[in-house]
Amino acid sequence: MLEARHASLIRQGRPVLDDISLALRPGELLIVLGPNGAGKSSLLKLLSGLWRPDSGEILLDGRPLMELGSLQLAARRAVMEQHPQTPLDWTAEELVAAGAYLHPTLDRRKTASAIDQALELASAAYLRRRRLAELSGGEKQKLQLARALCQLLLSEHPERYLLLDEPTAALDFALADALMAQVRTLCRQTGIGALAVVHDLNLALRHADQALLLNDGRVAGYGAAADMMQRERLEQVYGVRLAELTHPDQPWRAFIPLQGG
Repeated sequence: MLEARHASLIRQGRPVLDDISLALRPGELLIVLGPNGAGKSSLLKLLSGLWRPDSGEILLDGRPLMELGSLQLAARRAVMEQHPQTPLDWTAEELVAAGAYLHPTLDRRKTASAIDQALELASAAYLRRRRLAELSGGEKQKLQLARALCQLLLSEHPERYLLLDEPTAALDFALADALMAQVRTLCRQTGIGALAVVHDLNLALRHADQALLLNDGRVAGYGAAADMMQRERLEQVYGVRLAELTHPDQPWRAFIPLQGG
């Protein structure tokens, strides 16, 4: 498991996260929600090992994250950043191959196999020879997902985790929904545990196994998505009235904000 235990974070003298606890398990999709400034991206930085908590701890397979070296971390967790910088003259295949740079001792055949598998899992094999400058935002997001998957597929560690910082930013609803459906399928197929920071309530409603609600750096709710994604709880967290839509023939729900609060 990838765990936060009573983790708190202070930046520039201000508390950003306060007493955060969670557990991400293999094969599970955990979605983190909350209003702007709630601490979502800061939490992801703690869980990735980029930042160290000021109190509490982050554990990976029962070991403090900060005890692990960069190669040990690379074998266990990969991060899909919100605004990654990549050369636009790269091909899609070159971008995905960048996921192998933390595994320099592997032979070419194993690396090539991981690239192939990552492209297939991300439904991006058709983009292999295309240059990034030619691609849409949704296609680039698929390839960033494939890059992170390539990193994890090259690891032989039994428990691996994927951390996604707003992977659906700048995507329209259809593309965002397709990407999150893809991530959830990947969790089922590979046993990789995934944590995604998103803004869209309905993506969590449709795809999350677990949901963590943050508000002002504190946990406002954590548990099974079906329990967390309730109108009254969400209205309290976001400070806005919501309309809940249902379908008469399907187990389908959606939330939309009501104008005027």
